[in-house]
Amino acid sequence: MKKVLMFVYDSFAEFEISILVTCLSGTDYKLETFSTSDTPVTSGGKLNILPDLHIDHIKIEDYVALIIPGGEPSAHLSDFKLLDLLKQFHESKKVIAAICGGPALLGAAGILHDVSYTASITEQDLLYRDYMNWERKKDNLLVIDQNVITSTGSNYIVFAEEVLRKLGIVPIDEIKPLTYFRVPSSY
Repeated sequence: MKKVLMFVYDSFAEFEISILVTCLSGTDYKLETFSTSDTPVTSGGKLNILPDLHIDHIKIEDYVALIIPGGEPSAHLSDFKLLDLLKQFHESKKVIAAICGGPALLGAAGILHDVSYTASITEQDLLYRDYMNWERKKDNLLVIDQNVITSTGSNYIVFAEEVLRKLGIVPIDEIKPLTYFRVPSSY
């Protein structure tokens, strides 16, 4: 079974990754969450979760992808253990998917020096201004460059679709595979 790793931290935006997490269940991929703390984390919506792993117990060779939800990740911009883990994922050419404010961690890790991206943060966000390569930021809702998928926070359905495509769960040419989540139905 292939494994996908997801970073969870206090304030992470669970709604931005809930559809992706739902779609991963029942596939050949196992999702494991991790944190830099040994205690439960509280999402932006006040859900408390106990991560599966502490960062000290991660072996990147066990994973094919890393997901970074949005939220307020500023407390982790100087966490060298986390930033090193992100660099290792990137250097190993594993899929990295970051949404909303999540790309700020990629910026802090130096990954955005040579990767185009998008995010729901701007140069006016003083907490993040010095960590981002603003010349590489695109105004698109979703950007895929090398092994990195980035998205604005409100684009979470397309974000999920692109991660699922990159993992081979949905065909590359299938248009809007998550229609169930886009269009209300009576059943």
